[in-house]
Amino acid sequence: MSPEDVEVKLIEVFQEIQSDSGYQATQITGTTCPMTDLEGFDSLLCIEAIGMLADRLDVEIPNNNNIFLSKDGKRWLTIEESVAVVCEIVNRGET
Repeated sequence: MSPEDVEVKLIEVFQEIQSDSGYQATQITGTTCPMTDLEGFDSLLCIEAIGMLADRLDVEIPNNNNIFLSKDGKRWLTIEESVAVVCEIVNRGET
């Protein structure tokens, strides 16, 4: 699975969440940081987004992996950085 494929699916997930939550659509790119750039996006929506992405990619993302938070837990990740985390999980066979 390519990083490009993962990024497209992740952006689709965010667009759907924003639309379903009643927020105005914004331009979402690889440099978007969902937790700081998307209106109304919070830790509960992180969980929903991870589940939606896993379903669309037909992979399992373990519960102990917050793909939107740095490994040290100090910084929210951009979409590009989150894509790298997902690809790492998939490539090491954690699905």
